[in-house]
Amino acid sequence: MLDHVNAGKLTLARFVDLTSAGPNRLFGIARKGRIAAGYDADFTVVDLKRRATIRNADVGSRAGWTPYDGITVTGWPVGTIVRGQRVMWDGEIVTPGRGRGDAVS
Repeated sequence: MLDHVNAGKLTLARFVDLTSAGPNRLFGIARKGRIAAGYDADFTVVDLKRRATIRNADVGSRAGWTPYDGITVTGWPVGTIVRGQRVMWDGEIVTPGRGRGDAVS
């Protein structure tokens, strides 16, 4: 989606709405969708000009693959903050996930 922002197919404001406020509206998720007092501090820091190639080897999901493997895009996440804690920074997992979908060891 960030590639679409860079290509002028999607505004940055619409991107933020689709990825933050939109899911909150659709699913009624409490304390999500904005950066404000009383909300979870979950957000992603992006570099809108960074070019990168999406690769299966870099996928952090349980699936381990993406249909976008091999596609080069402009706009890349460089950090993820979950509940106020850095989870991913510059491509490295720095804090293990603690969400409901995370595997329990």
